[in-house]
Amino acid sequence: MVLTTVKDAAAARRSVLAAVKERGVRWVRLAFVDVLGIQKSVSIPAGELDDAFNGKVTFDGGSIDGFVRGEEIDMVLRPDPATFVMLPWLDHEQGEARILCDITMPDGTPFEGCSRTTLKRVLEDADDVLQSVQAALEVEFYFFEQGADGSPTTRTTDAGSYFDFSASDRGQEARLDASAALEAMGIPISSAHHEHGAGQHELDLAASGVLTMADRLLTVRGVVRRIAQRHGLHATFMPKPLEESAGSGLHIYFALGDVDEAVRLHAIAGLLEHAQGFTAICNPTVNSYKRLVAAWDAPVYTVWSHRSANALVRVPPAFRDEPPLLEVRSPDASCNPYLAMAVLVEALADGIRTRSLPGDPFTGSTYELGERFRAEHGIRQLPKSLRQAIAALDEDVVVRGALGDHIYHAFRDAKLAEYERYRRAVHPWEREAYLRTF
Repeated sequence: MVLTTVKDAAAARRSVLAAVKERGVRWVRLAFVDVLGIQKSVSIPAGELDDAFNGKVTFDGGSIDGFVRGEEIDMVLRPDPATFVMLPWLDHEQGEARILCDITMPDGTPFEGCSRTTLKRVLEDADDVLQSVQAALEVEFYFFEQGADGSPTTRTTDAGSYFDFSASDRGQEARLDASAALEAMGIPISSAHHEHGAGQHELDLAASGVLTMADRLLTVRGVVRRIAQRHGLHATFMPKPLEESAGSGLHIYFALGDVDEAVRLHAIAGLLEHAQGFTAICNPTVNSYKRLVAAWDAPVYTVWSHRSANALVRVPPAFRDEPPLLEVRSPDASCNPYLAMAVLVEALADGIRTRSLPGDPFTGSTYELGERFRAEHGIRQLPKSLRQAIAALDEDVVVRGALGDHIYHAFRDAKLAEYERYRRAVHPWEREAYLRTF
């Protein structure tokens, strides 16, 4: 069961409380994310849900990444009744529901480190130029075998490729079960199929509001991994788990509504202009940059196209009488869904406000673009590492403004520390290359 948005907050809460009683719910999981997009939750007895709606469930914000480190401070979970769903893998006697939460301070003011609240703010601010924007997703991931002790491996018995089908493929069964579970939670799946890599799959989520789509991506990651475990598999949204196989991306489609072609071009220009700045948010791990290389149709340049599969922004032919969609192909699903959507919406809005133009669409493979051509046409390369991406984020005041000072600094500090740990680590490749040579 999913409740649609109800303007009267009190009525929405009453509807949820009635559903909890009707469905025999025993526990309610209150979920939120830290600044890195990692889901956190606390389960409360169903009888305590009314108190939760009234702001009586608190937690220590000093223990959550990106919140208030170094001191203990109470923060309040504010459940959003529109996100109420039953968890589909539990039987009636163990009935558990889940509600996503915003975070406030004890006095009721919004917490500036809440990613979900940040996206809401950006959407509200962009309403002057993006009144009816929606988003759709293509989410790629791998299913791998588990080790004897249940730990994840990178092994797979699947030898399939793009759109392949095998009746004996456990990954196929897990993908279909995950799709069914998501549908039961009110998340429409427009298609599901095998991707290029052995063990790689894709789920396509039908268009909805941007906040709803960020909520749904968070749910997809958790559900797919839970269902995979039931099939003896490990699901990973890691961007590049295998060097010689395709990476896993998160293609985000934006529908701008009933706007003219000039507005759509301005929006494309905004995405291209701020691509370097939003890359750290949309590709937030060291591993993300192993995917953003000139292979497997991953984008590497700030180029738009109607057909090129490796352009950063693609505008595929419109379906029937529907307006064209804008596809952003660089993000990956390791991102914080709320922050990724926030910076992309801000980039779209900034392009429209400044009436920027993106130049002519490119035809062919962007991998063949020479340095001189790129310089003449103002085409820039995406960051090649997390460190470069953070430097680009530092220079983009529009993207930083979308994040707000608290999240910008918390995210930046966390990612610089992550990159430093990676820089100091000695990798197997280094031993293979140097141990005998020197």
